[in-house]
Amino acid sequence: MKEAEARQIIEAYFHAAMKEPDIRVFTAFFAPDGVLEDPVGTPPLRGREAIASFLEAGKSKLGPSEIVVREIITCGSESAVRWSGDLLTKRGERLNIEGIGVFTFDEQNKLRHVREFYDVAKLLAIFS
Repeated sequence: MKEAEARQIIEAYFHAAMKEPDIRVFTAFFAPDGVLEDPVGTPPLRGREAIASFLEAGKSKLGPSEIVVREIITCGSESAVRWSGDLLTKRGERLNIEGIGVFTFDEQNKLRHVREFYDVAKLLAIFS
């Protein structure tokens, strides 16, 4: 996979997750048996149904938010992505957060595995 192609998919992925959350569009980025670890260290979500439940839970706490891809490095079927986010809670609080994601694609350019690394404590603090 070329870096430009990976960037296009990953930016659309973040848009569907955060800017204009759309569960159907978001889960379609994944292979049917795709895995999401968000964040790494939590139990992996396996399959589109589990991933859809995760996004639905996030939608209940966050308003339209934005993730910007800052840097991407693609090697073979994997991309490492440095991103930053401007999150808005349903209570009107803002949070700036940065992270790194590792995206693994299958032969159809569907996400086989996504691993997200970020400061979980910072994120959880606005939900307590």
